[in-house]
Amino acid sequence: MNFKWFQNKLTFVIIPEANGSVVRLKLARGVVWSVAASVMITVGAAAFLYLQHAHTAASTFLKTSELSGRTAKLEQALTSKNRRIEELQNDIYMLSKQAAEVHSQVAQMKKLEEDLQKLAPVSAEKNAESGGLPAGEAATAGTEAASAALGMGGPAVPVTHEEIRRLAMATGVAYMALQNEMNKLETSLSDSRQQLQEKQERLRRTPTLWPTDSRIVTSNYGYRQDPFTKKLSFHRGVDIAGKLDDPVYAAGGGVVHEVGYDKLHGHNVIVEHTSGLLTWYMHLNRATVRKGDLVDKGDPIGKLGTTGRSTGPHLHYEVLLGGKSTDPSGYLPMERTKEEKTKS
Repeated sequence: MNFKWFQNKLTFVIIPEANGSVVRLKLARGVVWSVAASVMITVGAAAFLYLQHAHTAASTFLKTSELSGRTAKLEQALTSKNRRIEELQNDIYMLSKQAAEVHSQVAQMKKLEEDLQKLAPVSAEKNAESGGLPAGEAATAGTEAASAALGMGGPAVPVTHEEIRRLAMATGVAYMALQNEMNKLETSLSDSRQQLQEKQERLRRTPTLWPTDSRIVTSNYGYRQDPFTKKLSFHRGVDIAGKLDDPVYAAGGGVVHEVGYDKLHGHNVIVEHTSGLLTWYMHLNRATVRKGDLVDKGDPIGKLGTTGRSTGPHLHYEVLLGGKSTDPSGYLPMERTKEEKTKS
């Protein structure tokens, strides 16, 4: 290798402005090339490092952008799922609320049913047909038992959110329709109970009970021959013969309107049942109630006697409607009722 070439010197002339002196700089050729090579290597290394850094930065930016996009999508999906969960929770809450309302209405209707059964008892045979259960409950119980005894199977198909939503909405609509029907039924049952209570109260107050244990009628309502004068007269009630001091019963529930004595009617009691409807019990040996007493159908109000204008022990029983006498036979039953037999 020719080392002299590296040792040859190069002269660099630096010419300043007009008044300055010329500067000559002599450097070995090897030094100049060494410096130039060092500068080139340094610049190349710097350029390589810069490009490497730029590539790394670009790759990091792309990955960061990709991760940010994925994160945003995941957050959006999570928000959507949370919203759906919240919607389902709201639907479940509404269904549970509607179920509670239906349960409350069913309890009220059962109470109404019990009240109606107390007012108008249902025969035991009808309940016995379903083993003591109502017909609907008996049928349901039988169906559930049959289903349990039979096999079931099939593929498990996952249920989507939309299907659950539709099912919840359909169930909600069914519950609302059921509530409307139950409201109507509850109103109808309440009206029926009210009407039945009013009817029972009217029946309780209507004088349909025989006022004595005896059924021996010695004189009917209407025209007859007077037992004292033997002349034709109008008899305003019925005469029922009996033994002295036999009990005399209120023919219907009501309030004792009057208790008195006079020579014509003897000891007598008037019971007011409803506005304008009264019963009058005459010729008593004595009264066992006082004016203003509340009496129920079948309660004893006096003792059979022969006081006043009477030929012997009997009860003159009279029904007054609107202040006028009416035929008591329209109120008296043809046969003894269970209630009357209990009194005997």
